[in-house]
Amino acid sequence: MEDYTKDQVLSALLKLPIKTRLRVLVDQRSYLIGILAYRFMMTENQIAGATGIKRDTVNYNKKLALQFYKDKLYIQNVYVYANMFPFDFSVIEPVSITNRLKRVELDLDKKFFNKLKAAGAILGHDDIRTTIKLFLEKSLKLWDE
Repeated sequence: MEDYTKDQVLSALLKLPIKTRLRVLVDQRSYLIGILAYRFMMTENQIAGATGIKRDTVNYNKKLALQFYKDKLYIQNVYVYANMFPFDFSVIEPVSITNRLKRVELDLDKKFFNKLKAAGAILGHDDIRTTIKLFLEKSLKLWDE
């Protein structure tokens, strides 16, 4: 369905629950809001007025679409809507915010994961991401020397 209208996208968006933080639904909502904002050039206030979603939530969600359009989980979560309403977010130039953290995805085999988990347990870390960050920081410090 290459040709779709703003009303079709709005209709799909209105079917989604607004007051939820489930990643699947937030991704779907952000994808549809992104299309309204970047393809149909609707302002945040226009989207908020048409959907009943707060303007600041619209602002946040349209940025999520630009931030995660390449993310594996995001692509999986918006698969149905991406097929119904295809849009290439890579053509949109996002506004850079320099003080924000960057997300890195890393696929590990089970053996390596277990080693990191064991090292984290020895170090007293509850989360493997803490262990990975510590090891990366120490490695970069050695690299700099």
